[in-house]
Amino acid sequence: MIDLDLYKEIRRLTIEGVPQRAIAEKLKCARSTVRKYGGGGHIPCASDPRAPDEHACKAEIKQAIRKYCEDYQDDQTHKQKINGHIIWRDLHYKYPRSESTYRRYWAEIRGERQVKTRLPLSFKIAEAAQADWKMAKVRLRGVLIDVHVLCVNLMYGYAPFKKAYPNEKQYNLIDGLVSAMDFYQGAPRKLIIDNMTQARKKGYGKEAELTDEFKVFSAHYGMAIEFTNPGEPEEKGAVEAAAKTAGGILTPIMDVSDISEVNDKLITECLHYIQNSGRIGNRPGTVLEMTLEEKPHLTQLPLKRYEVGIHSRAFVNNQQLFKFDNHTYSAPRLYAGKEIGIIAYSFRVELYYKGNKIWECDRPLFEDENRVYAEHYLFDLEIKPRSRENAMPLLEGILPPALHRFRELCKSRTTKSFQLYMLMRKMEEVGREKLLKAVDIANGEGNPTFAKVERLLSLEQGASVNDSNMDELEKSLLDDDFHVERRDPSDYDTLWGSPP
Repeated sequence: MIDLDLYKEIRRLTIEGVPQRAIAEKLKCARSTVRKYGGGGHIPCASDPRAPDEHACKAEIKQAIRKYCEDYQDDQTHKQKINGHIIWRDLHYKYPRSESTYRRYWAEIRGERQVKTRLPLSFKIAEAAQADWKMAKVRLRGVLIDVHVLCVNLMYGYAPFKKAYPNEKQYNLIDGLVSAMDFYQGAPRKLIIDNMTQARKKGYGKEAELTDEFKVFSAHYGMAIEFTNPGEPEEKGAVEAAAKTAGGILTPIMDVSDISEVNDKLITECLHYIQNSGRIGNRPGTVLEMTLEEKPHLTQLPLKRYEVGIHSRAFVNNQQLFKFDNHTYSAPRLYAGKEIGIIAYSFRVELYYKGNKIWECDRPLFEDENRVYAEHYLFDLEIKPRSRENAMPLLEGILPPALHRFRELCKSRTTKSFQLYMLMRKMEEVGREKLLKAVDIANGEGNPTFAKVERLLSLEQGASVNDSNMDELEKSLLDDDFHVERRDPSDYDTLWGSPP
């Protein structure tokens, strides 16, 4: 390598047209040096990048890996691909190396390949939204369960929406999409989803055919449905990235008593993202600015919300019970012995008789849950007092939260059901809100009883406890005491038919 002064003189004399022999004689250097540096093809102190020579053993193993991949190129699927572990498993007997070494060689070989390139996309205002599912875990009433989070993203403003469901059935998918349109206060012109079976009847990608329910949904909201190509999640990359954040939002695992608590947190995080996120990618504005710009251009929502549910029928037996979806339900007393209609939505069940809605309740999530409501049995509890202590609706049925807590805290073994019955009867007298408020206070004191609740009600009303509506038997039951009815001895003469 020559110094910079000599290089400078060689270049100057070459530019002036001095022959190479003369330059070599004048500068006292070899003609090969003048030939090398005179034309400017080489720069001193600037080394050309060179790939390091591979060791023969490494080159041999990498060649074996390439041959292995070529031999099994057609024996792979989208979810069953050759990786470093597979290669090590099959080749390390012939070429003994650690698995980490095989993984490193495999990474180098992958780096030599041409990656599959994709065209960056830009969407017009209110043009499209993308949707996909993400599974996460929550602890619901102490039980670890899977929840399925539907993620929706507007492609212009990048506003996210997420809602959790117990499964990915069609009525949950449609409910989630409708909820997203309600959240955005409008609908985009196109919805992009993958080839989920809940939305398509047959075919894949551009050949896919919508189910009847999704055809109605598409027409009702004026929104076209577009399916991505099979095995191409990058075609809806925006919602794929958003779906990854759903698991992060629910980490660490949440302890909840109802899925609505999960959805409240998801919506809160979506609103926080819209309010505080900056520019995404090469978009000209922040998420909030572009969402506000996009909102007026969304298609106006229809007057009626579209819902899809499971339609069924059931016969209500003489115990006012019927089975649906492997759960036991109760119906109001008037409909015992009759056939009723059932519509089950994502989180609620509606009962119908001759086209009229007769009852509505939330939908159970666990197998051992029932929807037997004690308030359906007040008439029978009134006329059959000896059955109260064994009444399943009081012991295991659904009660208002305050009364359910009362049932858990009340320590009476013999009169708990009777006290619950008296509280429900008292509810009709003083009103639901007032009674449940008093029950909450009694629950907070520990070991609640009907007497405590009645005392609290009387203090609120500024009057003394009124026992005039209870007979001696009811009073003794509330006191966990025995009751012996006092009779006049002459009554027995009447029973035996003796003359008075």
